[in-house]
Amino acid sequence: MDEPERHVQSQRYLVGSNTTDAAGRTLTDITIDLLFVGTLGATAMQMGLLNTLGSLAFVFASIPAGHLVDTSSALKVLRIGMAGKLAVLACLAVLAMSGALNIAMGLVLCTLLGICNVFSETAQTSAVPRMIGDDSESRPLGISKLIARLSAADQSMTVIIPALAGTGFALFGAPALLSAAAALCALALMMAWRIRDYRENQRADPVPCKSARSSSMLAGLRYLAANRQLLAATVAVALSNLGLAIGSSVEAIFVINDLGYGEAGFGLYASISGAGGLIGALVATRISGKFSSPALLLRTGLAQIALASMVLAAAFTSDAWSIGLLGVHALGWGSAALILNVSASSWLVEIVPEHVLGRVLSARRLLTFGAVPVGSMLGGALGTAAGTQAALAAWVIASMLAVLGFVILRDASNS
Repeated sequence: MDEPERHVQSQRYLVGSNTTDAAGRTLTDITIDLLFVGTLGATAMQMGLLNTLGSLAFVFASIPAGHLVDTSSALKVLRIGMAGKLAVLACLAVLAMSGALNIAMGLVLCTLLGICNVFSETAQTSAVPRMIGDDSESRPLGISKLIARLSAADQSMTVIIPALAGTGFALFGAPALLSAAAALCALALMMAWRIRDYRENQRADPVPCKSARSSSMLAGLRYLAANRQLLAATVAVALSNLGLAIGSSVEAIFVINDLGYGEAGFGLYASISGAGGLIGALVATRISGKFSSPALLLRTGLAQIALASMVLAAAFTSDAWSIGLLGVHALGWGSAALILNVSASSWLVEIVPEHVLGRVLSARRLLTFGAVPVGSMLGGALGTAAGTQAALAAWVIASMLAVLGFVILRDASNS
């Protein structure tokens, strides 16, 4: 098989593995929630603990995952992470089927599952540049398009799977859905085994990272702090996530109670947002070659300011206007947020040397995803102390700071 065809086939296997893995991951997340609440009778405190452990798993495993990807092999870590998920899912399915599963055991297994997800997801993104040729002109475009395809696959599964999972749980129960998730994970692992590294027959990196400083586990954080372009993109995404977390903490209360649209109205609002994300995923693959990553970051950041302001404005308008504003926001935010993340990830993969890529990716995710629990707590506190409108205003301010921070840091890197 000639080289170009082999590379294209490996890219297809990577996208196929990612898509199947995303389907299994989404199915697992929904099934676990339904299982804990509907079957095991978990309390609100226990569900909060489940979410907290998932976040902590990400925080503590992120840096080690990046270090292992860089010092070993992205594809090897990808396969190990998926094999670990398959083992944990099999345990969950067997325990649920036998009736032996309890909340404590579920919390432990879900934490292990979260750790495996961190390793596999870090490896998936780190493997992208190894699937692209060395042509200096086409390489950035190839990286952007492949990352956009991976993001599109993820987003499509978050729209498709939830619509099926609830009905599936009612008809077949948790053991059947967990078994299906395990089967999807096994299929993803099989495709991951078929992926071939572009450079597997070439010499090792001509500039290996051998110094104690550059081979350390914290090299990604140091690299990120020293590179103003990467820091600008990271700050933009982190503040965008912070604002979204602040807004999300009061969004349901605002739509259901303050505006009086009820649970059905909020469900429709959430569905439109999911559709917006899917549109963004499809658009990202088309525009990734027409605009540079920094230009897309700036444009989507400005769009997020306008979109966040629409939710706040809905509090001061008539019902007809508020419905229109919420609809435009839900459709637009999903698209803008996904394009923002694709742009930031593509830019990072383009400019970071491959020998530290895993650790830089992990450092970036530590900061961007670490902003989410902070924003959730801040939004909850603001909503309780000053009302939902104050939290929505903070969402707008965070979106503004995201653009401001990006512009300041990017310009500083060019001076």
